[in-house]
Amino acid sequence: MAIIKPTILIVDDEPTNIHFLIEILKNDYVVLAATNGREAIRLASGCHRPDLILLDVRMPELDGYSVCKLLKNTQKTQDIPIVFVTALGEAEDETKGFDLGAIDYIVKPVNPAIVHARVSSQIQLSQLNRQLQELNASLEKRVEERTAQLQTLVMFDNLTGLPSRAALLRHLQELLITSDPDKVITLLSIDIDNFSLINDSLGHKIGDQILIVFGQHLEKIINADSLLVRVSEDSFYLLADNINTPQQAGAFADQIFESLKLPIKVQNYDFWLSVSVGIVVEKVSSYKNSLEPLRAADIALHKAKSNGKNCSYTYRSEMQTLIYKRLQLENDLRIAIKEEQFQVHYQPIIDLTNGRISGFEALARWQHPEQGMISPDVFIPCLEETGLIIPASLSIFEIACNQLANWNRQYPQHLNLSLNLSNHQFSYPDLLQDITQIIQLTGIAPTRLKLEITESTIIKNLKRALSILEDFKKQGIEISIDDFGTGYSSLSYLNQLSVSSLKVDRSFIQSIGEEEENSELARAIIDLGHTLGMSIIAEGCETERQLNFLRKLGCEFAQGYFFSKPLDHESATAFLESSPQWEKPEPIFSF
Repeated sequence: MAIIKPTILIVDDEPTNIHFLIEILKNDYVVLAATNGREAIRLASGCHRPDLILLDVRMPELDGYSVCKLLKNTQKTQDIPIVFVTALGEAEDETKGFDLGAIDYIVKPVNPAIVHARVSSQIQLSQLNRQLQELNASLEKRVEERTAQLQTLVMFDNLTGLPSRAALLRHLQELLITSDPDKVITLLSIDIDNFSLINDSLGHKIGDQILIVFGQHLEKIINADSLLVRVSEDSFYLLADNINTPQQAGAFADQIFESLKLPIKVQNYDFWLSVSVGIVVEKVSSYKNSLEPLRAADIALHKAKSNGKNCSYTYRSEMQTLIYKRLQLENDLRIAIKEEQFQVHYQPIIDLTNGRISGFEALARWQHPEQGMISPDVFIPCLEETGLIIPASLSIFEIACNQLANWNRQYPQHLNLSLNLSNHQFSYPDLLQDITQIIQLTGIAPTRLKLEITESTIIKNLKRALSILEDFKKQGIEISIDDFGTGYSSLSYLNQLSVSSLKVDRSFIQSIGEEEENSELARAIIDLGHTLGMSIIAEGCETERQLNFLRKLGCEFAQGYFFSKPLDHESATAFLESSPQWEKPEPIFSF
């Protein structure tokens, strides 16, 4: 396919100037020439419409400015880009040219390279503009054809046929504009609990059918003048009519809960669903725009979810303050990570066979520059929910591993280090790679590192957990099950895991000796671990009585305030230097 060269029209009353410009441009362009303004207008309006005009200013009869004005006032030629090429180089001359519609101004005598570059640039721009105009014309036609269809699609949910979020926002906006300021708006945010489990286990096809039936179910129990909309996969809003108080809204939410005590039938299957409901009941005057009621209802929904699901929660204005505090906490955590504000404290783990320190559990601490020490119970959940736990934990891991390397160089005993892994960390695909890198950078032996993982984290994806734990084992890194006995304890999965130890939850340890039942539970957990070939670590040991009991049961390791609280690195170093030892006492229990 032959390449069509762009066409350049040169307008100049001096043939030598025309010849000079032709020599510059002839290899890349089709060049036309005119020696006067009238000829230029004829050629520009003809069948060989130029892509660019190089126009001299000083010409007899019609000067360049007049030619430019005539071309720009004619529809057929008004889009042709014009570049003045003239000896008139004063600022007012250039300004006049640009005011008439020229796109560039080249002062004689011209430099061939500059002329070629400017022409090339303007041709490219002209071609792009032409393509854009053609595309716009095509798009305008397509937009016109589909506008009505899109309006329908936007206003209605494609799956359930219910109105969409856009329809709700439009309706709310109309209410805010036209309604009495004292009119009450009642909005419910309804979310199906654990709906992702249905999609994951039965597939999206079944899930979609459940959503359709659920929407129909809600339509049957709402007022005819209420507006039910679907806004996302398993989330609905209900703009309730004739419900004007929080009590009425709560009673209606209870009606929804009651209706779901019977199963929803889909493809001969019975599905028992539960929902969480966020409620907001406020006057029209409380809102500045249509998004605010949705935001308030979602805040209340989040609270209902955090309260255990299958319940409702009514929005209160002070909740906004709590949300702001949460956002501020998140911002402060981002700064804390960037500025390395996190510290590591170390709680000693005692070998009960000899009464000496076998290692430490590393625990994250945050010294806020303004608020002081902030509890891990506050900042750890926020790190988890935002995903910031990954960069924060890697920083903490590196600090702790560096400290372990220093201790093992200074002291004869070979200390171990225990680090906690949350569910979010355990799901992180580069976890093993990053930990291995930290081990290499700090120079510690992988066998000195023990990762503590809760039962619930493992059970959430047992198949993947088995693979990950096996990979850690291959690297020589030990795995311990944390808080054992509080979750999903089962021989069926324990036998499959590459786990070296069980960490007995403090709730079993702290009640030792107080009730016979609790003591027997502790004994059963320790016996179970030993049967599976695992060592036992008891956390929360706070009394000598508990220590002695654990020794009698054959528990290998313990930690707790009886030995020491978590210490900063300086205090932990001093603790090591003191060489504490807890001698094994004479038996005080008989079994």
